[in-house]
Amino acid sequence: MRTSSLASTVSSNTLSDRLSEFFLNRPNTNTGYSDAEIAEISRLLEYSVNSWSKVPRTYIILRTINCLHILGDLLAIGFSDHWFPVTLQNLPQLNSLTPAMGSAIVKNQDLILTKSVDLEKGETGRHRHFAKGELLPFETVYNLGSGGSGRVDKVRSMISYNEYAIKRIPRRNIFGRDPAPAVRAFISEVEILKRLKHQHIVEFVGSYTDPKYFAIVMSPVAEMDLAKYLSIAGPDYSTLRTYFGCLTAALKYLHDNFIRHKDIKPQNILVDHGKVLLTDFGLSRDSSGVGSTTSGLTSMTPRYCAPEVAAFNPRNESSDIWSLGCVFLDMFVVLKGYSVDWMKDYFDNHGSGSRCVHLNLDAKTEMISELEKTGSVSDNRVIEWVQKMLRVDRNARPTAAMLIASIAGRDKHGEVSAFCGTCCSYEDELSEAEDSMDEELFDGIEP
Repeated sequence: MRTSSLASTVSSNTLSDRLSEFFLNRPNTNTGYSDAEIAEISRLLEYSVNSWSKVPRTYIILRTINCLHILGDLLAIGFSDHWFPVTLQNLPQLNSLTPAMGSAIVKNQDLILTKSVDLEKGETGRHRHFAKGELLPFETVYNLGSGGSGRVDKVRSMISYNEYAIKRIPRRNIFGRDPAPAVRAFISEVEILKRLKHQHIVEFVGSYTDPKYFAIVMSPVAEMDLAKYLSIAGPDYSTLRTYFGCLTAALKYLHDNFIRHKDIKPQNILVDHGKVLLTDFGLSRDSSGVGSTTSGLTSMTPRYCAPEVAAFNPRNESSDIWSLGCVFLDMFVVLKGYSVDWMKDYFDNHGSGSRCVHLNLDAKTEMISELEKTGSVSDNRVIEWVQKMLRVDRNARPTAAMLIASIAGRDKHGEVSAFCGTCCSYEDELSEAEDSMDEELFDGIEP
């Protein structure tokens, strides 16, 4: 027992000495700590007071001003390193935290305000670059998926301990013969995400570059994408029905803010605890200052792209409507008790044999006619929307505003819509005149 006690004392003394090295004999007491130093202090604190290891920045400041005795009180009310930078006004109100201590904390916080602190501040943060050898404040948990343009990982922040999704685009994919367009696309995606605040659109957390990647940090970490969800869902999934309205509401929000998504497909729609979210704005365009219609080369996903996009003809927000209509068609097939793979096989063996809707309109029409006779009759409301959304003439397609008015409204029997979540239902805001206008608009457009 005496030997064990002695070993423990030596270990404790050694640990204390190693921590002290970070505070004693510093060349300049105003010199800030690096991310690497903060990470090492956190690691050492795991063997001292484990709860302190999650707030190494707070520990550094309080130790510097000789106020470590209040750290427990701060942790008890949920204070964390993620609070920094702080002001006298937003410091927590604690009896043990005197005005003088508060002033000292604010005065000394520059010691720990590394570039990593900006990576979880959303639109108020700054894009940061991490040079070779500099520590990133994220621990990779596992890979969420990979594609031609990059990969998405689930990560845990070493500052807030929140979990995020990071989209990483390899620099080799950007810096080719002419990197300018790809760099502009990355910057555009960051700027667009910063502006978007909607319950059915992923939230921007931060962005950074390092020697290997351009990266965007987002929230939440979804359970799956819509493609995966549709592979396990069925007609008894009532939540699936609400996605028609929620996705349309998200698209209306984008278009109201002069943003076109340009790549709507199940893989770019996330499902998280029953909530559906649009993501991946890498191809999106802000059309507020360049007119509503554009043309030229663009990336596309053939099964979901509009005919004018495939033909490189002028396109606008209505091209998003077509793509969403193709997603609705996938969802409708599942509601009718079939799978998306079944639909692909159907297109293989009908009409032109192409799986692309815009190249096989006959198969689309025949399939809808067959599905209309099966499953729940109430789900046939979807046919009305899909037929209008998938019109070849882009000028004849409904707008997102027209769609949400129809989807969120009551059905012909006066029943509350099952195709829109309460989060996006605004039927109480629709006047009788608006309801009448909506009916006239849709009646004027034939399938």
